[in-house]
Amino acid sequence: MQTSTKPASYGRPRLLTHEEILDGAVELGLENVTMKKLSNHLGVGTATLYQYFESRKTLMRAAAVHSLSAVSLPDDTGQHWSWLARDYVYALVEILSDNPSYINSMSPTNYGFEVHFKLIEPFLVSLNQRGITPTQAMDLFNMVGVIAYGGAVETVRQREFEFNDETADVVARRQFARLNPEDFPMMSQVMDQFTLTPEEKIDGLIKSAFRAFASDIGEDTSFVLNKVS
Repeated sequence: MQTSTKPASYGRPRLLTHEEILDGAVELGLENVTMKKLSNHLGVGTATLYQYFESRKTLMRAAAVHSLSAVSLPDDTGQHWSWLARDYVYALVEILSDNPSYINSMSPTNYGFEVHFKLIEPFLVSLNQRGITPTQAMDLFNMVGVIAYGGAVETVRQREFEFNDETADVVARRQFARLNPEDFPMMSQVMDQFTLTPEEKIDGLIKSAFRAFASDIGEDTSFVLNKVS
């Protein structure tokens, strides 16, 4: 009886486009990608990828920038700057929470500043059309970015609880109930604030930050709060 041995497969030789490679990296999730995993995913040899990208770091930077092409940034419809900025916060929260590797590794050494430039430039243009200088608009975007990063972390944490069919609120209150309330008299008074949803925390930060920004540019803060709330 003859037995046939299947020859080892090293990936079928074929031409790839840069876009196919970058799409594959995004599909795997940038936090999980290695050159070996990606080559298996694409059905090619690892050496093939190095014909397109000299290193994993170069590939990851390109993939991060490429992934933004599928992201819909907020439309500028002439709305008040506070509405536009709020929309940017939630757009960034979605990007970051759907791609946790961005939270951990969104640095110029990993993905490059190009990612940031592609996000910021349209925002600066829109704010400038509203009479806000690029310097002022950059200050606002820094607020937007910090709020979005914090909001994304809260969102990712909340999703972990939901994965286990619970909520952060329920778990926090259950664990707090095990403690002696006399040891935490202050926390007992603020548990409702501690257990706010990510959206509630984000909106609270947005209101405070935008109020401060409006004051800095000489705008009526009450008008901004009305528009944001």
